[in-house]
Amino acid sequence: MLTRWTLKIIAFLHDPPGKALVLRSAPHTPHDKLAEELQCIALGHPATEDEKRERATEKKRATKADHIASAADRVNFPGGTTAYWDQGDQVGPKLTHPLAAEAQSQPVRLPSRNLQNLDNEVQTAAGQHILQPWVQQLTTQGDKDKYLYFRIWRLLYEELARRTSLKSWVRLLPADTRQPDHPLEQHLSISAAIADALPNPAFLVFSIGPVQEFIAAARRTQDLWMGSWILSYLSWKAMESLANEFGPDVIVFPSLRGQPLCDRWLHKDYGLPCQPMPEDLSRPTFPNRFLALLPASEAESWARKAERAVRSEWERLVQKVYDALKKSSILPADQETDRLWQSQIESLLEVYWVVFSWPGANQSDSLRQADEGKAIYEKLCAPPQDWEFQRIYETVKQSGQYDPNWGTVYSLFYDLADRAFNARKNLRNFGQAEETGDKCTQCGQRAALHSSNLDSRDFWARVAENLRNQNRYEIKPHGKERLCAVCTVKRFIQREVLEQEFGLRGGFPSISEIAAVSFKKRVLDALKEGKLEVRQALKRFLDIAHPRLKTVARGAVPYLEKLIPSPATGEKELAEKLPEKELAEKLLEIDGEWLHLESWTREHLEEIWPGVREDDIREAREALRNLYQVVDARPSKYYAVLYMDGDHMGRWLSGTHEGLATFGDTWHPSVRNQLANAPNWQGLAASKRVITPAVHASISQALGRFALQLVPHIVEERHPGRLIYAGGDDVLALVPLEEALAVARELRAAFSGHIRFENGDLQVCLGNPVTGYVEWGDDVFLTMGPEATASIGLVFAHHLQPLDMVLQAVRRAEHTAKHRYGRNALAVEVLKRSGETITVGTKWSYDGTSDVVVLLIDVTERLQKDKISGKWAYTVHAEVAALEELPAQAQRAELKRLLKRQAGQKLSREEKEAQAEDLSKKLVDWAQAMGKPRPDPCEPERSLVGFSEMSRWLLACSFIARGGEV
Repeated sequence: MLTRWTLKIIAFLHDPPGKALVLRSAPHTPHDKLAEELQCIALGHPATEDEKRERATEKKRATKADHIASAADRVNFPGGTTAYWDQGDQVGPKLTHPLAAEAQSQPVRLPSRNLQNLDNEVQTAAGQHILQPWVQQLTTQGDKDKYLYFRIWRLLYEELARRTSLKSWVRLLPADTRQPDHPLEQHLSISAAIADALPNPAFLVFSIGPVQEFIAAARRTQDLWMGSWILSYLSWKAMESLANEFGPDVIVFPSLRGQPLCDRWLHKDYGLPCQPMPEDLSRPTFPNRFLALLPASEAESWARKAERAVRSEWERLVQKVYDALKKSSILPADQETDRLWQSQIESLLEVYWVVFSWPGANQSDSLRQADEGKAIYEKLCAPPQDWEFQRIYETVKQSGQYDPNWGTVYSLFYDLADRAFNARKNLRNFGQAEETGDKCTQCGQRAALHSSNLDSRDFWARVAENLRNQNRYEIKPHGKERLCAVCTVKRFIQREVLEQEFGLRGGFPSISEIAAVSFKKRVLDALKEGKLEVRQALKRFLDIAHPRLKTVARGAVPYLEKLIPSPATGEKELAEKLPEKELAEKLLEIDGEWLHLESWTREHLEEIWPGVREDDIREAREALRNLYQVVDARPSKYYAVLYMDGDHMGRWLSGTHEGLATFGDTWHPSVRNQLANAPNWQGLAASKRVITPAVHASISQALGRFALQLVPHIVEERHPGRLIYAGGDDVLALVPLEEALAVARELRAAFSGHIRFENGDLQVCLGNPVTGYVEWGDDVFLTMGPEATASIGLVFAHHLQPLDMVLQAVRRAEHTAKHRYGRNALAVEVLKRSGETITVGTKWSYDGTSDVVVLLIDVTERLQKDKISGKWAYTVHAEVAALEELPAQAQRAELKRLLKRQAGQKLSREEKEAQAEDLSKKLVDWAQAMGKPRPDPCEPERSLVGFSEMSRWLLACSFIARGGEV
């Protein structure tokens, strides 16, 4: 009996994996015959005549789905247009980037040209080594076709990458060598989704909120992390309900393939060997909005089921938290607490969705369906007379090999669905909630939990006391911290629920810990080098602090874990007394807060160390001073919060971004040559391409790889930071002050593919032509490409400043980068403890200065190493009024004079001269390129010339070099 899953298997295997390697029908086996071989293996046996007739109906749906997906993903070329890879083409096997204009990117070619052998290798691996063992393994499995399809969708091309000499390149083999900008794997996924949605597909646009309100209401980094994780997880639960019924391919954006939560589900429920690591599960990576493709007849009912799945899972999680806190005698709850809890939990989530059925389902043929879809768009949206899509449509309709179909107008349907969703979301749901009593000290919106006989202050004082009786310190004592139900969930869900269900062990570092990370790194490096005086000083401090102040979970800062030294091998007696490994592990369990002298006061310690003795405080302060001296450093009081957001992502997703590739950019050079003299096709080649399923899939794939691999690698492996969330194009992270500029630079470069890996080490290449693809070991994957940009806001804040205020500032800084500095920019706010604020920004690059931040890092390092006096930046800033109106040559001469005058005393005369010559030129060139930032009517005094802006950056660099205020 043919099922939904049989149809999807047929649709997914309608092209063999090696199709692009050899497309000629002679002398090689035609690719459709190779596809039938794989379909036969997957379906279990050669088809009988009755089965062939029955399958013919299903094949027709799969074939129509292929035609729709093909028309959506690529141009309907004139008949006879070819681009064979196996012979005859001088250019050979080439991939084009789906988003980037060719003028901005380098070509990327497959590493091998022996295509016939590769084709055989890939076909044999797919059939004999992968599909056959799966079919045999699932023979006795109920609903085996569903299990098999999930394996094919998730693992077929991953296994081919592992088993063939092409490695990860096999996943980039294009669906059509004439337009080699989208992988066959993507085309097959969307074909399978469309096949199941026929005869009347529909878009579902679905979102969950509130986003900023829920995430940003945080006084602790743990709350910030959990708020992000919960929203990401609930978004997944909506997608999971659809994926389980229709298949994971129906989620058009974001792509589910390789997502940790999706892999966990596939492993847990369907036995796929793709179980993710706990650290991958701990990262929130799903956006709060997704696009799905469903059968119109079922779309609305399943949208409601997806909403119920979200609300049901939210209620389950929060009930488990509540029950656990009551069972462990932490919450002194009664019926009044129960009532308030239930009311606040039920009123939180905002779920919005729309279903848009593709017009034209009542038409008898594909052309009429396309024409009706286009006519409805024109009626509803009234495009202008010079509507470019009209010209594109008429060109492919008149001279394309095939008639237009639904795929040809896919971009119009997406636009209509998007407009409908935005209209629905603007009609917000308003619910009236009446709550009396003190407000939650974290969100300030809902009433703090209380009971019928305890007001909120006494209630939470009791909670804090109950926690301390269990050696737990999640809540401040004496009723200083009072939480509502929602904020209580964020505070306790990781320990009470997620650790058991998802393996989310450990905690999140505090901002004090992040501020002290660089100091801890220096101590660990000294331990590794075997410095005796450091070991002795650290042991003296830990003997006092560690027994009582062990509050940081292992793994809170992954980078530091790698620095734990192995036990000493020489001087055995000394190693037994002062084992470096044990000391390092203990140091990582002490929060950075206790590495500051000013934290060691009775008032401050009473919250975590009741009855602390004055002798302990005095001895700890002496031990700390001694540790500072032998390490020759102090922990910074400042840290950085980084917020990154892709520029104009809505335009990328809608196909209206000005940087989007033209049709011609995505074609193989052979095709461009063949169509050079064809009527109307040169105009089409120069037109911006429209949005397609492949473009959506490419964006999703690029953002997924960026969020899941590149961002954690940069923030947590290359630097000692901690990622809060990476939801695709947006990133929120905590990083040490002295690492902030480097992290920002690497994230921006990685977003657009301006990186390369040399011997496993990431190298930034901003300003250089790139392919948009990144090779990392045996892996190769797509990035957003050189036309995509991102803006970053950085805030340098004191570790004692309220987190909610810092979060507001970092979003303000990111907004400044976009709107004051015109996007593709970096903006920094320095929030000094004294109350003074420095705000400064720059583009990432200018003509003549291709990598601004590397210049800023260079200046900062020279200041740190005393190659330039710390007074220099202030001297330059003091002379701004006199220098900003002078010619560039005069500015450079004065900067050179000041640099030589305030150069470090350890530099030779020649070194001082070279430094002054080099820096004065680079800084003035940059200042001249900056010119005037966009005027800000709210802050007219900030409309400064480039030299003024540059001088303020020198102040920021000086601030970083000094570790903040010291």
